[in-house]
Order: sequence, then structure tokens, then C-alpha cells
Amino acid sequence: MMKKLALFLVAVIIVSLFAGCGDKGADAYVESVSMICGIGSTSNADRFSGIVSPQGETKIEKTGSNEVSQIKVKVGDVVEKDQVLFTYDTSQLELDIERAKLELEQLKLSKENKKDEKAQLEAEKANAPEDQQLSYTLAIQEAETNIQEIDFSITSKNKEIQQMQKSISDSSVKSPVAGSVKSINENGGTDSSGNPLPFMTIVETDGYKVKGYVNENNMSALSAGMSVIIKSRVDDKVWYGTVSLIDLENPSQGTSYYDDETAMSSKYPFYVDIAESEGLLLGQHVYIEPDFGQSTEISGIWLPSYYINDADGSAWVWAQDSNGKLEKRDIVLGEYISDMDI
Repeated sequence: MMKKLALFLVAVIIVSLFAGCGDKGADAYVESVSMICGIGSTSNADRFSGIVSPQGETKIEKTGSNEVSQIKVKVGDVVEKDQVLFTYDTSQLELDIERAKLELEQLKLSKENKKDEKAQLEAEKANAPEDQQLSYTLAIQEAETNIQEIDFSITSKNKEIQQMQKSISDSSVKSPVAGSVKSINENGGTDSSGNPLPFMTIVETDGYKVKGYVNENNMSALSAGMSVIIKSRVDDKVWYGTVSLIDLENPSQGTSYYDDETAMSSKYPFYVDIAESEGLLLGQHVYIEPDFGQSTEISGIWLPSYYINDADGSAWVWAQDSNGKLEKRDIVLGEYISDMDI
């Protein structure tokens, strides 16, 4: 019979169940509800500090060696999706297109000349003596090869012109997301790691995430996919989210410290996706707690399944009554979450 983790609708004092604890005169080790559920004097769950961050950043790169003619935004501007950020200088492209069109016309003229040459050779071959037939055949084959080569060049030149025309039509670079302009690097440059800087960076404002840190001692309190509660530091507002990542591959620089006189501990960033971010502010400092149901409006507690008897029938637990005696106490089971059943 499967036992369940239950949400009690009545708080009770639970007794650890040992063999024979229901016998008269038997001793039983008693644990309080707070001990079982890990509820301390100030908080009923591990608490982490966090900061509200943008959902992401979008980097806008320049295309090839194209020169920018006009930047239409500045750092700090709020932009909408598909808003024009900057435009390319297309004057050189327009000249290149005109030059390519002239070259295309020359290729077409060369093809016509080769076709005329081939027709002339075929006419001469028809009246040529037997001993000249082979030389005419070879000359005609060469003319056919030249025509095929010119056809290939014409196709390539057409594609080149189409690509340049597309570049002109795409000369206005638009923002792929709604957000605010974080940086513009007109003169290039590199970051602290020596990587090239993007031409422009847009901070997305369609939603927020929360960034916090765990260390080597408390990281077991969180896991990817865990539901968490985000709490305001200044009032009673709460939000709900899910831990999306604990980045153990990238310990935070400069945050190692001594847990005691001898042991070093590193901090690792973790990220929380927020279900609904209304009321949160970018850069706001908050608290993050694992969601064990402590915010539920139902009056009850989360309890490991091994304290529960007859979970699939009339559930009950051993409890201590007001006289310090053991008694069977009926309970009402609520939601069962297997991931929390430890």
C-alpha cells in the first residue's frame, strides 16, 4: 500500500513510529511538528536573496563590412518590436548594382555572339570537304562549351545582383524584441574577456526573471524545476516561479569565502522564471524560498509519508494527547507531491 505525503488540515504533535509503539507502557520518541517540517522561529523554509533581472539580452550585430549611415536610438531608449534601430549606408551598394548590371549585359551580348559564331560554324561545316569536318566539329563543340560557361556566369551575376538588392531592402535594422537599449558600440571594442562587443544590445522587457546565489552548503535546498516563492523585502507581496537553472559551471567571480576558519565555499548563480511579474521592478531585491505549500490558504502542514498509516483508506497518525499519552489521530489528506517525499 502506497503511503502519501499529506497536507494536514489540523496541526498535530507527531510521534515517530517504532515497532510496538502502540503497546501499553512502550516508550516512543516524540518529535514536534516544527522539527518534522523544519519550521524555525522566523521562517519555515530556506531563504535566498535575489534580484529581479531582465528576461534576457538580445545582441544586434552589423552585417559584414556594411557602413552604418544613421543610428535612430540612443542608450536608455525604450524600443518596440520591429522598431528601426539603425540603417546602413547603401550608396556603395547602389553603385555596385549598376556595375553588375552592366557586366550582366556584356555577358548576354557575349552569349549572343557565341551563338552566332556556332551557327556560322554549323553552316560552314555543311559545305566543308570531308577532311575539314573534324576541325569544324571541334570548333562547334568549343562554341557550345563557351555558351554554357557564359550561361553559368549570367546565373551567378543575377544572384549577385539579387543579393545586393536584398541588402538594400534590408538596410533598416529592426529590433527583434521589445526592450530598452543597453549599449551601442559604434567603434567596436572588446569585453573584459577579449571578445568583440556587439554593435548594439537590447535588454528585453517583456518579462523578468530572478537571479540568486547558492553556495556549496545550501545548494541542496534547490533544484531545477522546483517551485519557489518570491517575496518582497518591503511589504507582503509575493510572486511565484520555477527554478530554471542552477549554473554550477560558472561560479560567481569574487564570491568565494570562508565558511569557517579552514573551509572555502563558492557561490553559484541560479535563475527563477516568474509566472506573473506584475508589480516587480527591474533591479528590485527580493527573497526566494522553496515553495513547500507554506503560502497556501489551507491550514495544514506538509508531512513525509512514513508518518502516515492507511494512507489509501482512513488515514491516521500516532500523536501525543494533552496528557502525554499516545493516541491514534485521524487526519485529512490533501495534495501529494512525490518529489517532496523524502
